[in-house]
Amino acid sequence: MSDDDMGARRYGESEDADRILNKALPWNVEPYVQQEKIRTIHYGIGAIGSEVVKAVLNNPEIEIVAAIDAHPNKSGKDLGEAAGIGHTLGVPVQYEVEPILKDIYADVIIHCTGSSLTEVYPQLMAIVSAEKSVVSSCEELSFPWVRYPEISQKLDRRARETGVRVLGTGINPGFVMDLLPLMLLTACQQVKSVRVERVVDVATRRIQLQRKTGVGLSVQGFQRGASDGAVGHVGLRESLFMIADTLGWKLEDVSETLEPVIAREKRSTEYFSIERGYVAGLRQSTRGMMSGQEVLRLDLEMSLGARDPHDSIEIDARPPIKMTIPGGIHGDIATASVIANVIPAIARGRMLGLLSMRDLPLLPYYRPRPQPREAAE
Repeated sequence: MSDDDMGARRYGESEDADRILNKALPWNVEPYVQQEKIRTIHYGIGAIGSEVVKAVLNNPEIEIVAAIDAHPNKSGKDLGEAAGIGHTLGVPVQYEVEPILKDIYADVIIHCTGSSLTEVYPQLMAIVSAEKSVVSSCEELSFPWVRYPEISQKLDRRARETGVRVLGTGINPGFVMDLLPLMLLTACQQVKSVRVERVVDVATRRIQLQRKTGVGLSVQGFQRGASDGAVGHVGLRESLFMIADTLGWKLEDVSETLEPVIAREKRSTEYFSIERGYVAGLRQSTRGMMSGQEVLRLDLEMSLGARDPHDSIEIDARPPIKMTIPGGIHGDIATASVIANVIPAIARGRMLGLLSMRDLPLLPYYRPRPQPREAAE
């Protein structure tokens, strides 16, 4: 017998090589993830919540066991109908939250009800108190320790007491303007500055996003909406703080600007008709300063007919890095994908408490159902 054969035999006798290679898991995911389906409850079946349902159905290792939504157009319907799946799922959308959390066993609650952490905090506390982990689309939950230290401490403490995990995520914040730059920074030393730019054409996006960007408002209406929080992207500061905290940068000043993009000609969408001189979207920026120098800058434009949509990251470091994604990453689809793809890591992870995306494995454990290739025309 050759030395190679002897080596292979010794390896095979100690462990099943095929089993190890085919079922390798991220370092912080328990081995028993393979043994049973992950049970999810979907809390909030709006635009994003519905997209998440569709994404979850692509993973055969996840089983949807319940759904919750207080809206009269959703409550009482089958989840498949409420989420626009095209067929029933045999899961009714319930109105009452407490009985579902108390009586139905689930590994993870998919929470998609709001952007404001102060508003959804009672919902999150009810979930973790019911000894269930949660993945939420709440933007302010993506990195809440700087702006909401007291809420963060309470959530973290309660989640640790009940043995569960809490994560806020999406595409932005949660990936393109924070986690992705951090991944690129792994290849750098002597970092001087980081700039991220995201340009989105909202012409074909959902009505909720167009409203959030101020489409169709007068300039005065935009300014009022910006003042009361009805207009503007939520989460830009959270992305800035995640990057700064990970780099160990103590920012001396953080500033944010929000201004309207004015239509130069009449424009129309499926939902709005915008006259020249009215608002076609927004430009929003946040900057972090150290020693009088700008070290972090996040720029976001979301407007009708935005020129050259893209996502770009520019790092002044050794080596310097500049990356551009032409067209940018589609927000709604990618947000749902991120949420669906991290479910196994949250369901079976070893860490407890309040987490951020930087705490998860580089590639969250996920095995999508293979999709058939389209026949060539």
